[in-house]
Amino acid sequence: MRSLLDKLFGDAAEPGASEDDLHRAALALLYEVARADGRVDESEQTRLLQALAQRWGLDDDERERMLADIRSHAEDATDLFDHTGLLREYWGPEPRAGLVADMWEVAHADGHADEHEEQIIRRVADLLYVSHGDFIRGKLGARGDSN
Repeated sequence: MRSLLDKLFGDAAEPGASEDDLHRAALALLYEVARADGRVDESEQTRLLQALAQRWGLDDDERERMLADIRSHAEDATDLFDHTGLLREYWGPEPRAGLVADMWEVAHADGHADEHEEQIIRRVADLLYVSHGDFIRGKLGARGDSN
């Protein structure tokens, strides 16, 4: 059976996933947070694109292309497991915790984190085996309560 990434992006998610595959998986999770409350606020999209630039150094064209791909396939995405499984397999604990922190930043970009956004982040953190401490640090950091 083909994985969700294969369905969304062709045969990109072969064994030995490329860096681009991993970025797409992370972006899909970030986008799920942005759209969890029923709309993608401009500030959430801006924060999402900033995360791509800061974490991976992607240029404007690459970020916009990837976001357009994710946006056009978002309705087909039904399972977070395919994305998180890929990231869990190829990323260590620090990048996974960084992704959860970025998810909190996207959720708070419009001034507050909706309960649906928090639910997605909690599920992703669990699937990525991100510790509860890192989950809370990401939440507090996004709110500006990093003490």
